[in-house]
Amino acid sequence: MLPADALAVMALRHEEAGLTAEASGLAHHAAADGAPACLSRLAMLREERALLDQAEHYARAAAEYGLTGTLVGLAVRREAAGDREEARDVWDAAAACGHPEAFAGIARFQYEAHDIDGGARTAREALDRGDAAHLHHRMEPLWARLWPHGIEPDGTPTAEPTGTHSLQKPNLRP
Repeated sequence: MLPADALAVMALRHEEAGLTAEASGLAHHAAADGAPACLSRLAMLREERALLDQAEHYARAAAEYGLTGTLVGLAVRREAAGDREEARDVWDAAAACGHPEAFAGIARFQYEAHDIDGGARTAREALDRGDAAHLHHRMEPLWARLWPHGIEPDGTPTAEPTGTHSLQKPNLRP
C-alpha cells in the first residue's frame, strides 16, 4: 500500500495527464489516508479549467477534512469573475463549514443588496466568532457605517463621544 503523500502526487499527475476519473479516485484515497490537501489542489485545477461543479465538489470534499479555505478561494475567484450568484453559494458553503472569513463575505453581499439588518446580524456573528480582521478587510464600508465608533465588549455599538473637547491639531504656523 502506498503512503498517502504518494497517492496525492499520483492523483495530481493523473490530473495533469487528463486522466480525471483516475485522479479523482486517487485523491479521495489519499485524503482518506491522511493527505486531504490534494482534494484542494484538484478543486483549484478544475476551477482553472472552468469545471465549476467539479471544483466545488472537491472543495466541499476537502472541507470535510477541515480544509475550508478552498471554498473561500473558490468564492473569491468566482466573485472576481463576476459570477456573484455562484460566489454567494460558495460563501454560504464555507460558512456552513465554519470558515470565519465566509461570514464577512456574506455580510458584504447582504450589505450590497441593501439588506442592512441581515448584514449587521452576519457581521455580528463574524465578530462573535472572533473574526474582526476578516470583517474589517472585507467589510470596511459596512463596518464604518454600522459602528462608526466601534463595538463594546458586550456587543453594543459604542456611543458617539460627548463633550466639547476638540481633537483638531493646533495651528503651529507662525
